[in-house]
Amino acid sequence: MQINLSFDQSIWIFLVSVILLWIFSSKLSNVVNFIDDQFKLGSSFGGTIILSIVTNLPEIAITVSGAMSGNIDLAVGNILGGIVIQSLLLVLFDFASRKEPKPLSTLVSNKTSILQGLFLIIILVLVILGKQIHQSNMMFRSTAPEILIAFSWLTSILLLKKFQSKKKDTSATPNPTNTHKYTKTSALVWLISIAIVVLVFGVLLEVTSDKIATHFNINGIIFGATILALVTSLPEISSGMAFVKAKSYQPIISDIFGGNAFLPVLFLIASLISNNPILPKAQNVDIYLTTVAIIITSVYLIGMVLKLPTRKKGMGIDSWIVIVIYLFSVIGMLYI
Repeated sequence: MQINLSFDQSIWIFLVSVILLWIFSSKLSNVVNFIDDQFKLGSSFGGTIILSIVTNLPEIAITVSGAMSGNIDLAVGNILGGIVIQSLLLVLFDFASRKEPKPLSTLVSNKTSILQGLFLIIILVLVILGKQIHQSNMMFRSTAPEILIAFSWLTSILLLKKFQSKKKDTSATPNPTNTHKYTKTSALVWLISIAIVVLVFGVLLEVTSDKIATHFNINGIIFGATILALVTSLPEISSGMAFVKAKSYQPIISDIFGGNAFLPVLFLIASLISNNPILPKAQNVDIYLTTVAIIITSVYLIGMVLKLPTRKKGMGIDSWIVIVIYLFSVIGMLYI
């Protein structure tokens, strides 16, 4: 998405976008908790649907724009790099919740969280398989792995809702957000307003950060997988910190695991728009990042299964392992 801006203009718009995204996204936790309660969605299901879509609106806009213009390399790097960065945010939220005696993975350890993590791994494996498909092997304007990714995501949503309908989700810690004087109408208005801000200023953040990166001669692929992925994760950071403050931890996992599972669905949308398969054109660095995301997700899933009872230096052992893995993965990117 190209907008003619000077370097100085980009700096100011970048800063304003960061501030507005942070302020409005921090209000998302109260609104989502209220809507979950009022519409009986459940913290896992509601968080997965609402948070994964709203907080990823910039990625949706970037992907659609790239597909329409025929430039999907940056979008692919942004999506797969964003999955790694958003997975890494669990380290931040684990540290932010350090006043709790148990680590974050133990606090959210339940069947719904594990279900979301397993489907996320399935979807990321399909991304790797999609790279192996020849571009000429198309069906319904896409490829089989891209279609299977969307099918897997929809299946995970249906199973999550079915599971919660049978057994009430008690994993979320009760919080005082429902004392806010929302009505159903005002909550929906707030949700729509936040979504608009996230979309508009998320895209402006992408445009200005691209301009800044070009000014400093930062490689486009590395930029999309790191800096762009980080700045477009601001809604997840802001809303996640608000959930930590409210001691409502289940929506955090629903946002990260659910949002990460949703992002690869955008490959199918991009393929349908461009009438070209996206995953077969993925570069080695994209598959590398996908593999890193699978490893990080697996580490946290193991932490949920083991239910580690204590923290080490403010965080769970799983978060420390993830930090080491990520640092080595960044070094490894230099050799691809």
